[in-house]
Amino acid sequence: MEKIKCPGCGHMIETQLQDFTDAAESPQDKEKIKSGEFFVVECSECGEKIFAEHPLMYTDSEKDLHIYLAPEHEDDLLEELNGIPLPEDIPASEGIFRVVSDGAALLEKIMIFDAGRDDRVMELYKAMAFEMLKEDWPKMIRENLLYASDDEGEFIIVWDYVNAAGEQLTMEFDEELYGRLEADYGAALSLPKGEYAEVNAEWLAERIDVK
Repeated sequence: MEKIKCPGCGHMIETQLQDFTDAAESPQDKEKIKSGEFFVVECSECGEKIFAEHPLMYTDSEKDLHIYLAPEHEDDLLEELNGIPLPEDIPASEGIFRVVSDGAALLEKIMIFDAGRDDRVMELYKAMAFEMLKEDWPKMIRENLLYASDDEGEFIIVWDYVNAAGEQLTMEFDEELYGRLEADYGAALSLPKGEYAEVNAEWLAERIDVK
């Protein structure tokens, strides 16, 4: 059991924080992550809802997808994860292994792979989009561009900006541009199979200069 102090009334909430889920076996957990409900704890005394982001191993066994949410993790986390030896009777996996540092990044990864996209190419796509937009939106932050999708299609959300109605600025997804980037840079963005990687803007900057 974990203890969380309610910011509203000061009550110490005792709760069991779930540290593993398989979306293939527990699709309801995936829906809670997408809605934001998964990391919300309600105070039993005053009813205030508290956002309690915590470490979570998200797996989708049907996709062989593994995403480890590790808020405020140490710099050597990847080395630690990739250094864990597998039992001899378990073959090395060629699945997708990622580390993210917050719930927004976890949700973005889920949507990227649900759409059949490659998160490495998507980071390059977002970097290109940022370069195209920054002149008109000088206060934009690169890390605040996030991929999203819904029943109407795919798009990029720009968290820095809202319109007069309070709606987030969005960009339509350019299928042609994504295809060109995938074809031209796929090899440069390759990763060792079966190893965890934190694929984000910093990861991309170490490999490709898009300026």
